[in-house]
Amino acid sequence: MDIHSYRDGLREGVAFLLVDKRDRVLLEWRPDADGNHTDVFFPSGSIEMKDHGHAGLDYREVALRREVGEEFRGGVSVERVRYLGETKVPAIGLTFYVYWVEAWSGDPGGWTWEDGAPHARLQWTALDQVENVIPWDTGALMAEMLRTAMGGDGACR
Repeated sequence: MDIHSYRDGLREGVAFLLVDKRDRVLLEWRPDADGNHTDVFFPSGSIEMKDHGHAGLDYREVALRREVGEEFRGGVSVERVRYLGETKVPAIGLTFYVYWVEAWSGDPGGWTWEDGAPHARLQWTALDQVENVIPWDTGALMAEMLRTAMGGDGACR
């Protein structure tokens, strides 16, 4: 049995956009096929079947909070999120639900974690530079969603 959640034939995932006090967004540099950290994207993770069925809670937000806890090893507390929309990426079989983590505390550290080991290097990047760093159209779209939610100029409100 697959642990992942699917809708319309695509695996469901959440992208969680964290912004610091200097209006920079957190990006992760994941290992590519050769083990070099060149695959750049927003922190994100798959929605699992266990995220469904929590009375009165949106399974996507349940997944987001679980993934933040796993990827940052409990170093980040999510206080408030805002759903920005979704984007489908059929080329890799995913639908991303995009969230701005409007209020959070803690320290994400220098790496995300997978299976108890450091996985992706983390780096804060100016929001207006995301399109120059993330090579995927999806990254530019998510950055635009965030800019719009922040009031259009990318400054925190």
